[in-house]
Amino acid sequence: MNEIDQIYFHNFADIQGQEFDFIVIGGGAYGTGFVHKVLQYQPRARIAVLEKGSYLIPDHIQNLPASFIKLNTSTGIRPWEYKGTPNLNFMPQIPYVGGRALFWNAWTPQPDSSEMPDWPAAAIERLNNEWYPTGEYMGRRYSLKTPGNRNEKLHEFMGQRLFSRLSRIEGATPQSNPAALDSAMATGQGVPQEAWAKFAPIPVLVQAAQLHPDNLKVVVNAEVEKLIAHNGQVTEIQTRDGNLKVGNAKLILACNTLEAGFILTRSFPQDPLPGNNLCGHIRSWLAARIPASAIPALTDGLQAVAFYLPGKDAATGRLMHTHISVVHNPTPAASAEVLYRILPDASTPEAVATYQDPNYVVIMLHSMGEFLGERAPGSWNRVGTSASGVSEVFIEMQPEDEAFWQAMDRTTFDVMQALAGNADIEYQHNHSDGSFSWEKTKPASIRNQGLVHEAGTLWMGDNPTTSVCRANGQLHKYPNVFGLGSMLFPRPGSWNPTLTGMAQAFALARELCT
Repeated sequence: MNEIDQIYFHNFADIQGQEFDFIVIGGGAYGTGFVHKVLQYQPRARIAVLEKGSYLIPDHIQNLPASFIKLNTSTGIRPWEYKGTPNLNFMPQIPYVGGRALFWNAWTPQPDSSEMPDWPAAAIERLNNEWYPTGEYMGRRYSLKTPGNRNEKLHEFMGQRLFSRLSRIEGATPQSNPAALDSAMATGQGVPQEAWAKFAPIPVLVQAAQLHPDNLKVVVNAEVEKLIAHNGQVTEIQTRDGNLKVGNAKLILACNTLEAGFILTRSFPQDPLPGNNLCGHIRSWLAARIPASAIPALTDGLQAVAFYLPGKDAATGRLMHTHISVVHNPTPAASAEVLYRILPDASTPEAVATYQDPNYVVIMLHSMGEFLGERAPGSWNRVGTSASGVSEVFIEMQPEDEAFWQAMDRTTFDVMQALAGNADIEYQHNHSDGSFSWEKTKPASIRNQGLVHEAGTLWMGDNPTTSVCRANGQLHKYPNVFGLGSMLFPRPGSWNPTLTGMAQAFALARELCT
């Protein structure tokens, strides 16, 4: 442990012999949300959080100076062997307290039941009372407006333009009014309306550890290897540093979807279901620019706006959505810090560099949609553990996945055309050396090789012979174990899963504590 870890956190030896009410595996968004809510209901609850990483940064990367931006591409790990369709793989995990939520883009759409296909009805219903408190907890709001980004004119103009042309976009879901296209973003706890930040779990977890030092133990560098069960109950947790007795504690799997699958397949190799049904989102990126003179709603200051467009491909029945950012930056030097803070896609220095020409309005589209596995043993998409203990990820794209990806690409270009109107479009072409150029020809491919929003390895269902968990995330076969987040999704739908996973964490805390 380093000095910062020692101030706030514990090592594995510190908790040996202690008894807990809850043992949470994973100190990311969902684990922290669960801990936060449990301590509201039961301030004296005894909780251990087992986090395989250590402390890296104290907040979301975009809440820190822009000099931290390269951490986003240098801290990730893929602790698995990938097997299957070449040139695809899941995006890396972040092995630090807070996990991927240290770097996420903060989109927090709330799905309706039509976007949650194959979910048990009870799994949807139990979230109804959690959407609002979850949104409050995460600082959910619908505009990028902040001092330095007075974006009302561009927001109104582009929102109206997009709404008026939805019928021209293949697969776009009809909307009732332009405001329905406004993006929902998570800006953190206690952030004033006239300020901007992005939600990160680590400040919440550190504060909880300070307020409850006697009963909350956050253990870092505590990698869980497997669970040990006896008579249908998990009785021990095997970690890299030794075993922890579970006792009467409820065990909460709040780790990554892949990680949960690795743990269960390693723990219970005779169980045919866990680890199957691996699914998630394929992605396409498209950036373009149009002359600033073509947009009448511009001002002499930075205007950055964001919209969210859901959709569905009629031929395959697959769901998709598109993140939309529109930016005019007439004062690049003066606006650098604000732009970095608010951009939904500020993942690399190159991404930020896209928005530096005052003579253009830049439109960035990030489309995502479903690829699916099979909810049965031997799914073509799955995770597993080899006989030698190596974690493995299997992805085999099917013909229907390819057909859907083609449809999603068409939708992405339709969205760009709708937003650009009759203006001349120049598309961004990215080059192998990290540079880019603007050209009138469309890119040959807009597909991204990084799969995201992995889901399904512990899918929910009412039948214990055809599903891994109940509607509340409780494992059918091991009732003292519960899952959280997209590991439970029978099918990923197409929306960013963080708000939903957090609502599940709040619901589970309420059900177990009240």
